[in-house]
Amino acid sequence: MEQINLSAQPRPATGKGAAGRIRKEGSVPAILYGQAIKGAISLALSNKELEKVLHTAAGGNVLVNLALEGDKTRMVMFKEVSRHPLRGSLQHVDFVEIRMDHKITVDVPVHLTGKAEGLAFGGIVQQEHRTVRVECFPTQIPDSIDLDITKLGIGHSLHASDIKLAEGVDILDDPSTTIVSLVAPTAEVAPKTAEEVEAELAKSFAEKEEETKEE
Repeated sequence: MEQINLSAQPRPATGKGAAGRIRKEGSVPAILYGQAIKGAISLALSNKELEKVLHTAAGGNVLVNLALEGDKTRMVMFKEVSRHPLRGSLQHVDFVEIRMDHKITVDVPVHLTGKAEGLAFGGIVQQEHRTVRVECFPTQIPDSIDLDITKLGIGHSLHASDIKLAEGVDILDDPSTTIVSLVAPTAEVAPKTAEEVEAELAKSFAEKEEETKEE
């Protein structure tokens, strides 16, 4: 499991106005939670450093040695990352302090590997879930999970129960949860010609006239 170092400064002022000023200065407002923390600790971190961390292969699943100015270094993980809906810029980050001797629950991305056999017959790969929830010790968190779809035929699926993980790493999702399926191609219906439409209308009128005569 990847570990990185981050430094943070205490943030005495809170609220939208204070958060806006922090962002203009190139930092990101953040909050640190934890069982040993009363309430929460307000922080400010470098936007550039945070983006660098979040663009690693593991994304938010990294162990962070958070050095808080005037306080001890704490082992933390990302709990929630908020971005601007339009610009995509970091708006706020929540951290949670963890203990290395306690198991935690995290979502891990699933990467599909191999080429499904059913693709040769027009099948379409449909990934139902892109992450699975696992429980393990912090040092055991996988960066990602590979799922081989080579043997997948049309109409077949792979489920959470098909994922094999290292000892001590347990999937919490229902074993029957479908991760990926190979579905048959959707049949395309050719548009009707003007002649076909006229023929259908004529047939419909003829049927109605026949019903009227019978009445």
